[in-house]
Amino acid sequence: MTAGCAGAPGGVERGDAGTTDVVLRAGGGSWRTVPRSLGNAALTALGTGLLGLALVLPVAVIVLFSGAGWAMVGVVALWMVSAAVAAGFAGALAAACFRVYRIRFSASGEPPAVRLVRGLGSGPWRPAEEPDRLRLELEIEEPYAGDPLPATRVLTLRLIRDDSDVCRAVLPPDIGARQFLTTLEQALGPAVLLELHVKRITRPAPRLRPRRGGPSGIGISGAGGYSCGGGSGCGGGGGG
Repeated sequence: MTAGCAGAPGGVERGDAGTTDVVLRAGGGSWRTVPRSLGNAALTALGTGLLGLALVLPVAVIVLFSGAGWAMVGVVALWMVSAAVAAGFAGALAAACFRVYRIRFSASGEPPAVRLVRGLGSGPWRPAEEPDRLRLELEIEEPYAGDPLPATRVLTLRLIRDDSDVCRAVLPPDIGARQFLTTLEQALGPAVLLELHVKRITRPAPRLRPRRGGPSGIGISGAGGYSCGGGSGCGGGGGG
């Protein structure tokens, strides 16, 4: 498994001015985000509209029991569905336009200044008194004994400042965690603290139905803990 290529989530790009971008999501950074996001916003609006439609029935019962006629039920249903569609569309479009797509580090400085590239453009440079931290978290869910399904991996990248998340994004699971951490070390140098946290758990086995006249069989799941490794002086850990 390899680290993400430039322009793709999990990629690292060099800018013309010597800046370094860590790509969290494809796209972003211009008004072209809006037309690209309209389709997804429309699908979200369809889903929230169906949810609003499902809530019409209990509301209709309440309206009828209150003495109002079917005409009032139709008005209430129209308002509920319209509000759900509008809220879903506006919420999805706003999320696409204002979520963080890239973390951009300046070309110089100790520690380097950081700016966030959102859907509609880049934010201001923010130099930090303390170095920011990039934490790569890999969670591996391993199959229980006899489980036919393979293990699953979730890889999350977090930018942390003053022990609080500035932003986070789930990266493609086929990215090698250790190789990506090495790529970040080479691109950002020692001014940015890098961490790798690996958590291994065992997928819970399904509960067995109890037999008549006998004890029930219960699957027992195991769980592992965290290990920490990374560049910039954090030893141990694993994942890839």
